Amino acid sequence: MPNFSTLLFTTTGEDCFLDELNLAADELAQIDGARKDIREALKADLPRVLREKGLEGEICPPRFYIQGSRSYKTLNSPCTTPPQQSDIDDGVYLPLSVMREETSPKLAIALFFDAVVDVLTQICAERGWQIESKDTCVRVTISLYAHIDLPLYVIPDTLFLLIKSSMENRGQVVFDSAINSERDTWKTLPSDRILLADRNQGWRKSDPMAMKNWFKRECQDKGPDQLIRVVRYLKAFRDKQWEEKGPSSILLMAMSCSLFEYVDKRDDRALLNVVKGIPAALQNGVMSPIDPEASLTAHMLKENIADAVEQFQIFATHLEGAINSTDAETAYVWLHRMLGDRFPNAPHRMKSNSEGIPASMAAIAPLAGPAEPVKRTKAG
Repeated sequence: MPNFSTLLFTTTGEDCFLDELNLAADELAQIDGARKDIREALKADLPRVLREKGLEGEICPPRFYIQGSRSYKTLNSPCTTPPQQSDIDDGVYLPLSVMREETSPKLAIALFFDAVVDVLTQICAERGWQIESKDTCVRVTISLYAHIDLPLYVIPDTLFLLIKSSMENRGQVVFDSAINSERDTWKTLPSDRILLADRNQGWRKSDPMAMKNWFKRECQDKGPDQLIRVVRYLKAFRDKQWEEKGPSSILLMAMSCSLFEYVDKRDDRALLNVVKGIPAALQNGVMSPIDPEASLTAHMLKENIADAVEQFQIFATHLEGAINSTDAETAYVWLHRMLGDRFPNAPHRMKSNSEGIPASMAAIAPLAGPAEPVKRTKAG
């Protein structure tokens, strides 16, 4: 049977799909440089702007914590730009007392959003960045291929100061670390004491670290590198099939963890195991792994769920057919249809077999269709 795992991932230096999903070094440096500058601007000026907007008392500089795909190590470069962009999430944290507004909590939220936008307007104008307020974050678009989302949080004062003091005594400020903030101190924060500013729902409980800790445990239990790669392959498939929208990254990650089985040196088979289980998972509904009362699919329209079910059924059929194909060229065509131009055109690196092709693939023509438009691709 063809083994195309080395086309998905290899350490030999040959082209592979995973390398094509990486942001280029200069792009990553631009993102991290922009994130650092945004942090410095907010540290320097957010307390002043909040005071100018009427807040009283001592206002300390905010703290920060990177979250989302960058912290999970599942960040991909966009497949089609525009409209797709890499999404970096960098949380902005203040003590609860700073944003107290017992009679008008949404007014406090609006003030928090407005102050962050006011602080960043000048640097955005100077750099040619775009800034906008979303429902749950301030978004700074720094290039055609990337934006930085700034979700706004408050936590109890005593815990804010405890973490700040504890981490500074260790010589590392956990909130301000760029990527590898793995200290245990955050675990002292009860999840229900971390509040996210939501323009529609008000202050609501939200613990970004709980999701990171859950995924970290899943990776430790199931084989970290391969599971992370499978999540990235699924996100890449999503971006190839849906230029906009499509299943959320958190949804894909949650389903991957529940369906994943480690297969030594066979990313193709590990991916197939997950993809085959996704249609049923979507139809049955997927709950949040960190909140048993929260559904990750309840907000999805029925037609969008049906579309995702169909797309992943097609993906499973193509993957299984490629693995069982008697011809490497045919296997490549099927994989290219699913994953696009970033999948290496190197069928000679697959091994053919003499077994029959599955009946499910019999109706799929082995010839390539019309050439796809050339899209932005790169090796990281």
